[in-house]
Amino acid sequence: MSLPPWKANAAGKGAAGNAAYRTAYTAVSTSKTLAGKTRAAGTARPAAKAGAGAAGTAGVAAAGPSAPAAEPAARKPGWPDSLKQFVGRCFTLTTPSQKETLEKKLKAIVTEAVQNNSLWTIDWDSYPIPEVDDGAGEDRLELLRKDKPAPPKPAPAAKPAKRSAKWDQGAPAAEAAPKSKKTRAAMAADGADSEAKRQMRLRRFEAQTPSRSVTPDYSHETNPNEPVVGRCTRLEKKYLRLTSAPDPETVRPLPVLRQTLELLRSKWKAEQNYAYICDQFKSMRQDLTVQLIQNEFTVSVYEIHARIALEKGDLGEYNQCQTQLRTLYEKGLAGSKNEFLAYRILYMLHTRNRSEMNEMLITLTADERADPAVAHALQVQRVMNESDYHSLHRLYLAAPNMGGYIMDSFIERERIAALAVICRAFRPEYPLQGITAELGLESDTACYDFLKKYGLHPYVNTSTLKLDTKEAYRIAEGHRLTAFKKIDIKGQI
Repeated sequence: MSLPPWKANAAGKGAAGNAAYRTAYTAVSTSKTLAGKTRAAGTARPAAKAGAGAAGTAGVAAAGPSAPAAEPAARKPGWPDSLKQFVGRCFTLTTPSQKETLEKKLKAIVTEAVQNNSLWTIDWDSYPIPEVDDGAGEDRLELLRKDKPAPPKPAPAAKPAKRSAKWDQGAPAAEAAPKSKKTRAAMAADGADSEAKRQMRLRRFEAQTPSRSVTPDYSHETNPNEPVVGRCTRLEKKYLRLTSAPDPETVRPLPVLRQTLELLRSKWKAEQNYAYICDQFKSMRQDLTVQLIQNEFTVSVYEIHARIALEKGDLGEYNQCQTQLRTLYEKGLAGSKNEFLAYRILYMLHTRNRSEMNEMLITLTADERADPAVAHALQVQRVMNESDYHSLHRLYLAAPNMGGYIMDSFIERERIAALAVICRAFRPEYPLQGITAELGLESDTACYDFLKKYGLHPYVNTSTLKLDTKEAYRIAEGHRLTAFKKIDIKGQI
């Protein structure tokens, strides 16, 4: 194999070819290792042997001034632990305001140690902490003397006097100077004088203005273990929920409450203002409760209020009265017990409270079952369990007392269920007159309005007055599922 031109010229010419040889690369001069042996230029440097530190250094020194200098020790990876401790010690003894200056000085110290290859040889444990000349020396000494009590701070300089108000700007400054130089005794005397004047002003205003306490404390006038005896003589009083002990001055005694009941009866017949009547009856019930009055008059108040609530369809207020009447009847107080027992059965049919209904049916006596109102309610319960809608609407039209008002709350639900049954059983059409009779409606016009309310009137043939049951069933069934939602204890959906 022939040599390259530049290598052949260098080999043929010997020393003379050095010029051409040097044009290819620059030769490196030979040097000695720590062991004193020479190595050719371009060869790899051997690793330093263990234990050659001191001996190699002595050999290099003996080589004389013409020998090349010994190479520094190889750098170790990472940072010395003593250096880390030194840096942490510096920051511990430094305040936050000196942090930036300290970082610059530490950076310069470490950089210099790295350049001098003395990072691992410096005794960082005894290295002096750099001084930070920004007034932080005192703070660092304070940190070093944490266990010693701090010297007392100088008293703050007196603040400049505020500008006087507009109405006293013309007063001379000399008048304010003696005031600031008063002794403690004089200031105490002035404070006592001003306090006495303030108490006098308070007594004067107390004598002129009455007390405006929103919730007065009547604990000193009433005994919580004894009933309140009312002293109010007003017949009408707005209902307010009690937030503290009742005030006897605002509670009406029993004779006044009897007069109030007669007044409310006459006003209800004349005005029919349910919001006013309900508020007044609730106020009467509150006065009876705080005075622990439970007699026949109490029963009559709750019964009248319950009947008025039924007449206006307020099942929530009726339920409150019904609950209290059960307690009063159980104490043997006279009243319309069977009438409200029938109302209670119908109300549970509205709420579909089957568990309480079963418990009540077990406790019914023979005399109670024989009462006409209770017997009617039990018949309604039976036909609803059997889904006998034909008999249900007949019983609805014959409800005694005020049972029809309670049945109004669920008869609409049962009618839509009966209509779904008619649409499923009779195909393809059913006469409008038959729907009127089965649902207990007043007339065919009322029946058409009922169908229109639920969007079924487009399926009524106006010429034959028949309902297309096949097309109407889907909509009627959807309304039935919506109507049978859960009812809470107050009778609200």
